[in-house]
Amino acid sequence: MDKKAGEFALVLDVGTTGVKAFIFDESLNIAAKSYKHVEEISLHPGHIEQDPRGILELAIDVMRSVVKESGVPIKNISGMAITNQRESVVAWDKKTSWPFYPAILWKDVRTKEYCAHFSDTDRKMVRQKTGLPIEPYFSASKINWLLNNVPEVKFAAEKGCLACGTLDSWLIWNLSEKKDFVTDWTNASRTLLFNIKDKKWDKELLDLFGIPDDLMPRAEKSRGDFGVLDPKVLGRAIPIKAVCGDQQSGLYAAGTKMGTTKITYGTGVFIMQVLGNDFSLIKDFFTTLAADGSYSLEAKVDHGGKEVESILGDDKKLHAFLKNIALETDCYIKKLPIKPEGITIDGGVTRDGIVGGYQEKISGIKIFEQTVFDGTALGLAKMFFS
Repeated sequence: MDKKAGEFALVLDVGTTGVKAFIFDESLNIAAKSYKHVEEISLHPGHIEQDPRGILELAIDVMRSVVKESGVPIKNISGMAITNQRESVVAWDKKTSWPFYPAILWKDVRTKEYCAHFSDTDRKMVRQKTGLPIEPYFSASKINWLLNNVPEVKFAAEKGCLACGTLDSWLIWNLSEKKDFVTDWTNASRTLLFNIKDKKWDKELLDLFGIPDDLMPRAEKSRGDFGVLDPKVLGRAIPIKAVCGDQQSGLYAAGTKMGTTKITYGTGVFIMQVLGNDFSLIKDFFTTLAADGSYSLEAKVDHGGKEVESILGDDKKLHAFLKNIALETDCYIKKLPIKPEGITIDGGVTRDGIVGGYQEKISGIKIFEQTVFDGTALGLAKMFFS
């Protein structure tokens, strides 16, 4: 395709270690890609944060850069989509759009003691409604911590000017022309506050975590109306047509058929499988919403890209580490309720083909490398053009 003609999509991918922007054509080919590294802040043990203003600035930088590099006329970019690290939380002032505190990342464990105090009855109720256990990993306890430990956040909540959301909501608020306060079902499903059976914020869950029900954004299907990009960003108002959490976006890239299984080897290792339209709970897995509104299973292994970066150049250590990741991942593959006929893999760690080879040998299941290793972005492009 002549990149000066046709329809193109701008995909913004806000991950844990970096912010990327892509221009995809209708055939899901990448016309251009731009990347900026994101620094983490850890001033106290267990506290892992990022600067939300910095993330926003990087997002604007990579979008401007990728449009310029692609050579695609802005009029041919028919819309944009956003995929993001999930569970991470930002609290900001609706009047000034200024964040009250750094973004608390999904990896942050400062609420471990708080999460431990809930009763078995509470845990059962939360699991039945959200498909998730009560853990610091998810957003609810992070929001509770902000309300109880940052005076400005509590004051703003009392005055009705507090907005709290995952990074997609923070970015849309600041990038959209009318400051839309919105998220999608996949991101909402990772908060412990969203009932994934009726697809709504749940009053019982909000009350359990001491969170006012007017703090949360409206929740939409992953493919829908998420506002319009402010013309000041790229010189043209571009509709935001899709939003999806990174792992669910990667799963969508692999497929939507029941039993479709994908593994993302990124900052962490995430295993997902499409369950279909019937909700069920499986030991050792989270049940969560997929991009099309059906259910999926998910498990994670807490190893990945950062550790790989630290041993690049030492082939012996690298192979041993990647083999160990494949062994840990195989423990979850064996527990999946539907034995996969094949597994699609993506993520930066797959670029050299080593981990895929180990995974196939250990699991005995055919491994397919995604055509674009940035599977999270590919899923959004696929959703955009479907």
